[in-house]
Amino acid sequence: MKTFHLLIFAAIAGNLSAQDAVSNADLARKLDLILNKVDSLEERITSLEGAKSTPKAPATAAPVTVAPAPRPSPAPAQPAIPQDPKEKKSFFQKLKQELKSDEARAAGPWTDPDTWNKIHNNLTDVMVRRILGNPTKVKNSINPRIDRIYRYEGDLDADGVEDKGVVNFRRGRVVSFESPFK
Repeated sequence: MKTFHLLIFAAIAGNLSAQDAVSNADLARKLDLILNKVDSLEERITSLEGAKSTPKAPATAAPVTVAPAPRPSPAPAQPAIPQDPKEKKSFFQKLKQELKSDEARAAGPWTDPDTWNKIHNNLTDVMVRRILGNPTKVKNSINPRIDRIYRYEGDLDADGVEDKGVVNFRRGRVVSFESPFK
């Protein structure tokens, strides 16, 4: 009985090692083909680059001297950042709000008022995600008539106030929603 098991084990091991040799040989052949293709492409590139670097000269070549055009002096740059501390602080706050607003607008399709027009009651949560994108927050509600709340939040108009859109679900369907573009 033991010899029978050893014989089966040896046959399986021999079969597996033969399959590895075939796959390795096949891989080596494919590698050679790829390397040959790369070499031929490199030769073509060098020949094309050589053809571009040797410009065709006209039959009568007269030495032409071209004087370099005078470069206009650049206008003195005005500082973009105000120097007054109060103006500087205000400038950086506005810049920060603009950057946050740009980030919020790039957060997904929910930042477009037209997509909120497509939301209505009885949509599934999957449909809402397809229309508005992934919410910024998903919360469970303690209200017994609402199971889950999708919140879409961000400063869309760079005024420093967070705009919020809310979609309420009951049993996986929209029961109410509030657009950030009231």
